[in-house]
Amino acid sequence: MSKSLLCRLSLVIVGTILMGIGIELIVVADQGFDSVSTLILGLMNHSALPFGRWSQLISVLFLLVTLIYKRSMLGIGSIINTFLVGETISRTAPVIQAVDSLGNNPLICLAGFCTMALGTAIYLTGGLGSGPLEGMMFCVCDLLHLSLQKGRILLDFMIVVIGVLLGSSFGLGTFFAIFLLGPMIQFFLAVSRRENWKKFRYRGKRKKMTEE
Repeated sequence: MSKSLLCRLSLVIVGTILMGIGIELIVVADQGFDSVSTLILGLMNHSALPFGRWSQLISVLFLLVTLIYKRSMLGIGSIINTFLVGETISRTAPVIQAVDSLGNNPLICLAGFCTMALGTAIYLTGGLGSGPLEGMMFCVCDLLHLSLQKGRILLDFMIVVIGVLLGSSFGLGTFFAIFLLGPMIQFFLAVSRRENWKKFRYRGKRKKMTEE
């Protein structure tokens, strides 16, 4: 395995774990949830399956839809993300839920969204395939001829509506997720790419100095 691929896999794994931690923080804060969490909490009203397992099942479903309509978007990172997000949620839930001060806390909700956005940006920087939800976003954009921003808002809105119809609740965090999560991910991506560009230039200068 090359050093470059190992580095990219590390980014995918670290980013995915951060996404899972962020989602669990959002759920525990109970101020409104991201779109997929809203759907999962609605489904849990009608099933005994835990949150983490529902996360994996929905990710597999989104992955299959993307495989049909936008196969080129998928990679090994897509599979890692599909299963590792749910596993991270299952593993961290007992620890996070045991801290009483995290519950019903708007600041923790904000911290959860920031962690989720940062994790998503790190994951995407790895460039080993889009995540299940991102893959669905590209499918929606292609089918309805929408921009990425409008496609993401529409997809999140539809998922939230289904979750609410299944009995899930919504709050300020839900609106935050629909309208601001995307821009936050773009911000962290821009920061990440700028840092990578600086490293690339630095390595280029070092190589040039060595050759001289």
